[in-house]
Amino acid sequence: MEIFVKANRQGLGGASALALTLALASVPGSAWAQAQTQAPAALEEIVVTAERRETNLQDTPVAVTAITGDTLRALGAATIEDLQVFTPGITITNDSMAIINIRGIGTSAFGVATDPSSTVHYDGVYIPRPTTSYQDMFDVERIELLRGPQGVLFGRNSAGGTLNITSQAPTATLQGVVSATLGNYDRRTFSGTVSGPLGERVRGRLTVMKNDRDGIYSNPKTGEDYQNINRAAVRGTLSFLVSDQLDVVLRADYGRDRETGYPSLRASYPAAFALAGATIPRGRDELILDTRPRNNVENGGVSATATYVTAPLTFKSITALRASTVDQVLDVDATNLFLRNITLWERSRSFTQELQVSNNDAERLEWIAGAFYLREKARDQLQILEPGRQLALPENNVTDAAALYGQATYRVMDRTRLTAGLRYSYERKNFAYRAKVGGVDAGGEAAKASWRAWTPKLGVQYDVSDDVMAYASVTRGFKSGGFQLGDGRPFRPEYIWSYEGGVKSMLWDRRVRANLSVFYYDYTDLQVVEYINGVATTTNAGKATLKGGELEIVARPVAGLDLTATAAYLDAQYDRYFDQGVSLAGYTLPNAPKWNLTFAAAYRFEFADGHSLTLRGDVGWRDRVYFKPNNLRQFSEDPNTLVNARATFAPAGGVWEMSIFARNLTDARYATYKTVGTDATGVSNPALPLSVFGEPRQYGVQMLRRF
Repeated sequence: MEIFVKANRQGLGGASALALTLALASVPGSAWAQAQTQAPAALEEIVVTAERRETNLQDTPVAVTAITGDTLRALGAATIEDLQVFTPGITITNDSMAIINIRGIGTSAFGVATDPSSTVHYDGVYIPRPTTSYQDMFDVERIELLRGPQGVLFGRNSAGGTLNITSQAPTATLQGVVSATLGNYDRRTFSGTVSGPLGERVRGRLTVMKNDRDGIYSNPKTGEDYQNINRAAVRGTLSFLVSDQLDVVLRADYGRDRETGYPSLRASYPAAFALAGATIPRGRDELILDTRPRNNVENGGVSATATYVTAPLTFKSITALRASTVDQVLDVDATNLFLRNITLWERSRSFTQELQVSNNDAERLEWIAGAFYLREKARDQLQILEPGRQLALPENNVTDAAALYGQATYRVMDRTRLTAGLRYSYERKNFAYRAKVGGVDAGGEAAKASWRAWTPKLGVQYDVSDDVMAYASVTRGFKSGGFQLGDGRPFRPEYIWSYEGGVKSMLWDRRVRANLSVFYYDYTDLQVVEYINGVATTTNAGKATLKGGELEIVARPVAGLDLTATAAYLDAQYDRYFDQGVSLAGYTLPNAPKWNLTFAAAYRFEFADGHSLTLRGDVGWRDRVYFKPNNLRQFSEDPNTLVNARATFAPAGGVWEMSIFARNLTDARYATYKTVGTDATGVSNPALPLSVFGEPRQYGVQMLRRF
């Protein structure tokens, strides 16, 4: 597909409006008066794999939000970061890597001997490095956000929860789709998918994607722009029905980013900066740096999932190899003075193997058991460049992680089920580092450590009626320890006890889905990260208590109208934690806003000749968020609101779609991360914070063609 249109940097509004006007002009006038009047249909059932087998969302006793691929496309969600606008209980920041916090639990540390506290699984495969978790969400069948520690079934380091992403499977018939998106900042996104049979027992699917956009900040001295997008990705799937009992699915994916990343900006420039020779930016869209930032990421992998089904049992094997490389350059003083620059290079190679066995067609007892193994070899080098000082910290780490787990659910009465599960985890890390000062070897250290943990789960589930289910559970979560970047000191694992209850219901002839969950966390030895002169330092806080809840309501009150409302409340405080001798008891955990509220509405006009028009809008409000444990106001962000809108016209036949969209419609300016900056001499100064900001208003037009 070729589209001979070039969007200018500031606007595509005229082109978008003209395109939609022409499309709507093709609808006969009489059709507008014949909008649908039929009774509203019931809400569709959603299938999830939150318990490592397919179950109905409303029958699953877990706090999980599931979004289908069709819904993601209708919402215009493009990256994992977009999920926080539609999903309660998750906060994702965009510093130099993906920082995922679920119910206030996450980590911002980098280093090959540290791990995320809230994890990502892609097609059943654990993704070990948080630096590669930002993936464009293309050709996705479903995304599930599992809130709370997944101590048994998704147990490795899922103390806060996990994002479980499932890609689209190959289809039985030949079909495909191509799409093109043009927008302001010269946005150009193209993707294409082809899927279908390759033989009597073989199916295949191939998807390619290219996403480009100019930067949102410009440097008037050099002509460079920053915070751009330059991504390409490909994913392929082959499905083999080897026999009536055995099927094998092979997957391969590769992604490449060549970007400037998310640069830091200053809130103010004291006079000392101009006296030192700094050029002061004029306006919020200017950024003048002495070094061009770089965020080059490559990640990919292959996996094989084999499923063998007998009458009583199902056996499954998931084998995966993954690799990633990260090459970053950060200008962390945010000026054109040479005060402090940081480079980070990281490479990871991992192998995972998981074996599962579960029973089929159980009348009273349903169970699953499995074994998991991971081996990751990773190395990186952090380099800090300052006037008269050059510090390099290369490190290597090998992680071996193994686990055995099992979970069973027994129907003690027609409406009552009890669940018990247990996981045993073993983690071992072999770590080594050397320091180089000014290119001269300053020595290093090698260390190794291992940790073990038992993480049980007990739960009860009661069917109040055919459409209402209540549940309660007690679960323990675990995240392994690690080693400090730069000195080799170990830090301890963190543990969490979760007490949770909830109600899931389908009401009003199944036209309303209302789900409520409440929780209480007892969180000990949580790993707290602070950056000192550019180096991440991890310590174990003594104790924290987190409590809150989420409410999700989806309603279809009349034909064509879908409404969604969510609310998340979180009270996350340290009970015992000393930072440099100062007690932070009672302080709020970082990235833990007290309230998150969202509302979305979509109305679909259907006409007698088969054309349709869908108007959609959504709004998300987030309470104040702190980015540092000390809760200093300069390291926080005020409450903010994001508004998105989208209009989609689909001619009769369902082959074409055309949409115009606007994201961050009000052009709200909001920080997604703040940290300590430097003064004009390069000395760290908390009174001069640096901020990373979210995306400004973006709008454009999208064309989609199915075949």
